[in-house]
Amino acid sequence: MTNAQLFFQHFSLEFFGTMLLIILGNSVVANILLKNTKGNGQGFFAITAGWGFAVFIGAMVSSALRGVAHLNPAVTIAMVVQQTFFVNNGWFLLPALLLGQIVGAIIGQIIVDIFYWKHIKDTVADNPDFILAIHATRPTYHNSFFNFFSEFIGTFVLIAAILAIGKYNSGNLGALTPLFVGLTVFGIGISLGGTTGCAINPVRDLIPRVVHFVLPLKKKGSSDWNYSWIPVAAPIIAGLAIGGIFLLF
Repeated sequence: MTNAQLFFQHFSLEFFGTMLLIILGNSVVANILLKNTKGNGQGFFAITAGWGFAVFIGAMVSSALRGVAHLNPAVTIAMVVQQTFFVNNGWFLLPALLLGQIVGAIIGQIIVDIFYWKHIKDTVADNPDFILAIHATRPTYHNSFFNFFSEFIGTFVLIAAILAIGKYNSGNLGALTPLFVGLTVFGIGISLGGTTGCAINPVRDLIPRVVHFVLPLKKKGSSDWNYSWIPVAAPIIAGLAIGGIFLLF
């Protein structure tokens, strides 16, 4: 393949996987929080399970089509530190992956909003905070240090698990690799999701938050931009840290 073909392939597969991730992940939140849905009120366990399956399915489809299935800039940054994939395949693929993740998150969130539009309109007057919740995270208590710490630890655990799975992977695990990552996300959500909701993915949080900001809906509430930098910065720094640890050992 030419460099242009490889760029398009990796862009497309990160786009496709991230789009599925956002569609399924934020739809489970919408199904549980919005009024008059079939899943209304099922609770936090269902949300964390839904996000685990969202990661599994998005990564499985992307990897089955021979993508890297990062679906998360923090994972991509950790791979930069590892000096393996991009060194071996070319640094021009770095923007391909990041652009794919960003565009996939945009399209995925737009699909969620269209899918649940009637329920969004039913909900917005009484619970505008729920409209942001189906796009992005918001902490229980706003405290920059503790919120940053929560997102850092959650992402640290996620990427440690991903890199560890990679060390065990002999190339024949197939769909088990994305399944293990999905189970890790489920475990992180159940154990560490009580403070910030565990975005643990800058694209998963920031890009749908932008979509919320431009959403043509009255009384939708704040996009909480004062908090928005934390689910971006903390996962990236966690990716750098755990990538460095695995590089040393």
